[in-house]
Amino acid sequence: MKHYKSYFENEQECLKAILDIHNNGNTFDCDPMYNKGYFYKEIEKPKYRFDINPIVDDCEMANAECLPLNDNSINSIVLDPPFMICTRESQRNFYSSKTHSFYNSYEDLINGYEAILKEAYRVLNKKGICVFKCQDYTDSKTLMSHCIVYNLATNIGFYAKDLAILNIPKSKVYNGNTKQRHLRKVHTYFWVFVK
Repeated sequence: MKHYKSYFENEQECLKAILDIHNNGNTFDCDPMYNKGYFYKEIEKPKYRFDINPIVDDCEMANAECLPLNDNSINSIVLDPPFMICTRESQRNFYSSKTHSFYNSYEDLINGYEAILKEAYRVLNKKGICVFKCQDYTDSKTLMSHCIVYNLATNIGFYAKDLAILNIPKSKVYNGNTKQRHLRKVHTYFWVFVK
């Protein structure tokens, strides 16, 4: 019997471990933030693949805050929302702002996270799992997103069953032109919530 640790250096291995332990080895039923489908290099694609602005052919248009799925209709969902906030025009010129989606304010991030978690809760069956990928972020102040996600999810009614950490040593999300005042966040979290 294989045993997994909570720390990974490969996203595919992290996702496979989560699916093996928490979803009987099955892939996700739904990914409403599919983008280009990077999660599915080594795991099977979900039946339901949505994005607010689809850029690949095998994905339908839908907002993760209002999915075209019935209440209590799926067993698993994965959420990978933006994690950065860009409040100044200068931030939009950095490499990371051009390659990652972002929120315009702290309030937008909170409201967006809460809305997608509520929608996930709506469409999941009882005992269904929601895997939420998030990353802490620093811009003058540190935003401990993984704590925010935990609080939002548990207030909605989810049980926080597990947490995996993925190290990304080659992360390019930073501004090399500023004096470092915080540790660089080169890891992401994968929360496993149960309805």
